[in-house]
Amino acid sequence: MPDLLNPIFILILLAALVAVVLITGAVRRYRIAEPDEAIIVTGRKGKTTVDASGHSFTDLSGQKVVTGGGVFVMPFVQKSFKLSLRSRRLLFNTTAQTKNGITIHAQAVAVIKVGGTEEMIRNAAQRFLSQQEEIESSTQEVLSGSLRGIIGQLTVLDIIHDRKALADAVLQAAEDALTKQGLVVDTLQIQEINDNQNYISNLGVPESAAVQRAAAIANTEAQKAAEQASIEAKKQILEANRVLQLQEAAVRAETDKAVAQAAAAKPLEDAVQRQAIVAQEEITAQRQAELREQQLNADVRKVADAESYRIQVTAEANAKARQVEANAERASREARAEAAKAEGVAEAAVTESRGNAQRTARIAAAEAAKVEGEAEAVATAARGRAEAEAIGARGIAEGEAIEARAKALTENAQVVLAQELLKVMPAVAEAFGKAYASSQITVVSADGTGKLTSDMVGNMATMTQMMKDATGIDLQAIVNATAQGSAAGTAMAKRGQSGPVLVDAPASE
Repeated sequence: MPDLLNPIFILILLAALVAVVLITGAVRRYRIAEPDEAIIVTGRKGKTTVDASGHSFTDLSGQKVVTGGGVFVMPFVQKSFKLSLRSRRLLFNTTAQTKNGITIHAQAVAVIKVGGTEEMIRNAAQRFLSQQEEIESSTQEVLSGSLRGIIGQLTVLDIIHDRKALADAVLQAAEDALTKQGLVVDTLQIQEINDNQNYISNLGVPESAAVQRAAAIANTEAQKAAEQASIEAKKQILEANRVLQLQEAAVRAETDKAVAQAAAAKPLEDAVQRQAIVAQEEITAQRQAELREQQLNADVRKVADAESYRIQVTAEANAKARQVEANAERASREARAEAAKAEGVAEAAVTESRGNAQRTARIAAAEAAKVEGEAEAVATAARGRAEAEAIGARGIAEGEAIEARAKALTENAQVVLAQELLKVMPAVAEAFGKAYASSQITVVSADGTGKLTSDMVGNMATMTQMMKDATGIDLQAIVNATAQGSAAGTAMAKRGQSGPVLVDAPASE
């Protein structure tokens, strides 16, 4: 444990205590200015400074002004004071007479503050440091007096017409007085000017009347122009409507014309098409009639000849075949006779020479077999040739018959058409019969059920007559002609078949 009575320790302790006291005193004596205030330190000696022109002068005021910074105030020999630099708003009213003797009331608003230079701060501090609330009232008196003085130099019209000039004149008049007090005016606005005799109000009456008169005239002219424009617009609308109606009428007329033409074009086109179709049908019908006539001619005119020729050719082929068969049979008999003859010779040889009998018999048998085979081959060949000739004859006959039928069809198409109609007549009659059979019919007649039969036959006859009237084909006449032609062909065929048929017999080998 250190000795507390040691002089060195006591000195150190005293030094530390003095340092603490000095530091605490220095901190307590250091002043820092706010942004909107100034610190004024008094009690120091004068300071020699040099201005911008190079002249030096000594400040004997003994005041130090600090703004926006800090300063150390020596204890016992210096003191510090704070002066507010904030702006202050003043609203004041002034009553004064103008140059032309009119008493008016003016209301103005001003924003003032302590000047920012050290000199102005010292001036303000000398006057308002202990009574800073008096800054507003002092400034108000200065500004009111300056405003009254300026109003007395101007007329009402000057004041009313140029308030900015009035405010500038007031600031200029009060500037010297305020500068001496360390104050400055940031802004000054003349808010309101009026009087008790309505002088200012009446000043605008002539102008207002003139303005109203001009406004009335302008309104009248505007109404007149508006009415004229409305009339012109209506005229233009009417003209546009007229043009539109004319155009619509023209369009409707053109449309109606086109519609009428289209409506007429379709029947006309249909008529033209029908005419073309009818013409084509006439050509087709004429061609078909020609074809039918050719077919009927071929069928009717050549059928009999073709049938007769076919019968004749068939008969000739059959006769030739029979002749060939007869010749073959004769050859066969001759071969067998030769075989028998050979066999007799062989037997005689056996009788003559029994030693050679067996050999001779075998030779004879072989020869007989050979002869018989040759005879059979000749007969078979003859039959084949006969059959081939018969088949060829039949083919030629059938081809000639088909050609004759085609020629008959070409020459007489109407008859062929009638034949085709005759083919379907049984089906038509059957349809008539089915119609009567499937219906519940009550016959009221003295003839009884025979009346129904006669009616059916009459209907068929009526249909035949209708076909004759419609197509020009007489089925009754064609039926009769067909029957006659068939009878004639049959008779010719019979005559040709019963007549002699001469066929040259082939030479025997």
